[in-house]
Amino acid sequence: MSSLHAPRSFFQQPFTVGTLTVPNRVLLAPLAGVSDVPFRRIAQELGAGLTFVEMLSAVGIEHRNPRTLDMCRRHPAEARLGVQLTGPTAQRVADAVQFMDALPFDLVDLNMGCSVRKVVAGGSGSAILSTPERITETVQAARGATHRPLAVKTRLGATRRHLTIEDTARRVAVAGADLFTIHGRTRNEKYGQPVDYDGIAKGVAAARAAATRPLITVGNGDIFDGADAARMRAATDCDAVMVSRGALGNPWVFRSILEQRPVAPTISEWRDVVLRHLDYQEMHYGDTRVAAITARKHLLWYIKGFPHHKPLGDVLGRVERIAAAREFIEDYVAQWPSDLRRFSGAQQGGARFAVNSKYDPKFDMNRIHDRGAGNDTEG
Repeated sequence: MSSLHAPRSFFQQPFTVGTLTVPNRVLLAPLAGVSDVPFRRIAQELGAGLTFVEMLSAVGIEHRNPRTLDMCRRHPAEARLGVQLTGPTAQRVADAVQFMDALPFDLVDLNMGCSVRKVVAGGSGSAILSTPERITETVQAARGATHRPLAVKTRLGATRRHLTIEDTARRVAVAGADLFTIHGRTRNEKYGQPVDYDGIAKGVAAARAAATRPLITVGNGDIFDGADAARMRAATDCDAVMVSRGALGNPWVFRSILEQRPVAPTISEWRDVVLRHLDYQEMHYGDTRVAAITARKHLLWYIKGFPHHKPLGDVLGRVERIAAAREFIEDYVAQWPSDLRRFSGAQQGGARFAVNSKYDPKFDMNRIHDRGAGNDTEG
């Protein structure tokens, strides 16, 4: 295994998956209700080497569901983009992969880890793990439907009594995947359960031993900064890491991982990124109420770590237009020195924040304004 602190340059190294070259080893996960064009653009600008459209249903694609097809939009600024699919049968997944082959995506990812109840009840996501033969059939069918790089994302198993990651890894590798992401929890484990590095390591080793073609392994779960990424690499020997909820309101996490140091933006730097995100919202959704509503959850995540943010959150959580959100942000920033840093350690509104705080947005979300983001953002 590697030492605890990966070489400073490790995460900055490019890698090749199939025919696609990714400029570094830090990926952004497909996040339900979150991974739209504006969010992906910000993540890539701050260092994410590869991003994904949120998980799409093969059934929705089969029926040409308008909302599903709308989520397939790609901006010209997105240098590399994958799309994630799941479905109830191998054939329906393969049909969806074939449909996606005509669209401008660089990689197709098969979801075998989503634990959302309605997804599992429909036979998709982590339900696939309950019938191991479906893993092989689904990857083989998808492999036959595209010449593009093929990825698979999964979990350690259904429960702690049924840890199937080594068998899953072997099946995925033999069936022809080019990239394999392992989230270090089982289907029934919540985020209070620490990520299982040993389980990921076993999956990584099994996949490599069975692979008959080059295979990139990716570790996923509980990555909030550069130290977490280094720990994942050291404990599992994975080839790359995937960031999930650690990027919510904190796209600077990619810089922290790439540069292997704590990154806390000044309020001036923070302002520039947040306003640019709002610009992208308006470009993508238009000057509409929808643009503002879909921005709310991001704004509520962004404001954490600065003094007296609660009153700002109260107004941003109800904002109806992007222009109003910009005005509230500008007025707030004007109250503070431009070099004030996020999570600076200063006494802030009665709460003390540490530098490089392990703030976890998963446990601090408004279930009304953050609609969609609470649905298994790491599976």
